[in-house]
Amino acid sequence: MFGSRLLALMGGVVFLLSSALAAETSCATDDFKIGLPPAAAGQAVSDAGSLAAALQQAQGGETFLLAPGDYGALNLRKSFQSPVVIRSANPDKPACFTGLNLKGSRNVTLEGLYFDYTFREGDPHFTVPFKVSNSENIKITHSVLDGDYAYGTNSVIDGKAYGIGLRILESNNVQVIASDLRKWWAAVLTIRSGGLVFADNQIHIIRSDGIDIDAATGLTIASNHFFDFQRAVGSKDHSDMIQIMRVTPRGSSDIVIRDNIFDVGRGDYTQTIWAGQDGKDINLPVMRHRNVLVENNMIYNAHIHGISIHGSDNISIRKNSLIHVPGGHSSPAINISSDSSSVVIEQNVTSQIIGYEGQRDWVVLNNAIVQSESPSKNGFYDSQFIYYALGKRQGYNEYGVRPGSLVDSLKAGSTLAESYPTQK
Repeated sequence: MFGSRLLALMGGVVFLLSSALAAETSCATDDFKIGLPPAAAGQAVSDAGSLAAALQQAQGGETFLLAPGDYGALNLRKSFQSPVVIRSANPDKPACFTGLNLKGSRNVTLEGLYFDYTFREGDPHFTVPFKVSNSENIKITHSVLDGDYAYGTNSVIDGKAYGIGLRILESNNVQVIASDLRKWWAAVLTIRSGGLVFADNQIHIIRSDGIDIDAATGLTIASNHFFDFQRAVGSKDHSDMIQIMRVTPRGSSDIVIRDNIFDVGRGDYTQTIWAGQDGKDINLPVMRHRNVLVENNMIYNAHIHGISIHGSDNISIRKNSLIHVPGGHSSPAINISSDSSSVVIEQNVTSQIIGYEGQRDWVVLNNAIVQSESPSKNGFYDSQFIYYALGKRQGYNEYGVRPGSLVDSLKAGSTLAESYPTQK
C-alpha cells in the first residue's frame, strides 16, 4: 500500500508501515553485498500492506519472501510458536526498512534485509531507528544496518556518522550474524539482556563505539571485523571498539570475545576492548564482571587500552595479538586492574602487561613482549613480524609471524595471523 500510511492494530499486534512516499530515504541499495544463502519455499509478499496481513495471520514456521521496495517502518508486537522468517526474495535487490521496533516479540528471523536510516536535522546523536526490546529468540542475519552522516549542525560532527544502529533492551537470545553495520555513532547498544551473539559481522565507519554492553548475562562476540572507525575530533566522543559498561548499575557475566579482527585500517585510533570502572564501587559484588574470556583476537590499534578490564573475577586473556600501528596515542597493552581475581594471561603478544603484582591467584606466562620503538632493544617488530599489509596504504593491516622469532618460539598470539587473504 505505497502512497498511504497504514496503521493496523489487531489484537496485540501493531504494524506501522510508512510508505515510500512518506519516508525521507531513497532506500538505495547499490552497495548491498551480503551473501544470502538460497531461500527455502515461502509466501511471496509484494508490499507493506501484504506483509502486515501475512504477519497477522502467522502462527509460527512461516517464511515470507519480500519483493524489492521500501517497506517503511515495522513495529511488531507478537510472539510466534516457532521462528517466522522475513526475508528478501531477491538478495541482489533487498527489501528495505526505515525503522524497526520489535517489542514483546518472540521467534522472529530477519534475513537479507536492508535497514536504512537517513539523518534529519534535529535528530539527537543517540537516535535509534532499529530496536529490539522485551523480546526473545530474535535473529538478524545477512543484512545491512546502514546509518548516515550528520549535516547542518555547525559543529565538528558534520560529515560524521550518526545515531545508534541497533538497541537491544531487556531481551534474551538475540543474534546478529553475517551482517554489515556501518555509518553509526554507535553500532550496537545492549542493555540488561542475555544470550546475545554477534558473529561474522563487519562493523565499520563508526564515530564512537562499535558494541556497547551493559549488564549482559551471556554474550558472545566472535569472528567479527571491526575497522575504519572515524572519530569526530574535538567532540566529546570516547571511542571504543567494544565497551563493557556498568550503567544499570551492575556488572556483566559469561562474556566471550573470540577470533575477532580489530583494525584501525584507514581510520582513526580507538580504545579496543574497554571495561572501565565507570565511577562505580567495584568492591561491591554486584558491580563486578564475572567469567570473561578474551581469546585469539587480532588487534591493530594505537591506544594503550588494547584489552583493559577492571574489577572482574575469573578472567582469561589468551593468545591475543596486540600490535601497535603508526600514529595515535600509544602501543596497545593488556591492562587488568590489580583487584581482579582468578586471572589467566597467557601466550599473548603485547607491549606490556599492567596490573600483575604477583597475586597468588593470577597466572601470567609465555607472553611475548614486543615493541616498535627501538631496533636495538629486544622484541623489536622487524624481528617478530612479516609485514604483508600496512593500513594506510593497503587499507588494512596484516602482520604475519616471523619464523624463529620470540612470538614463534612461544607460540604466542592469535592464530588468525596464519590465515589472511594474501597468505592463502
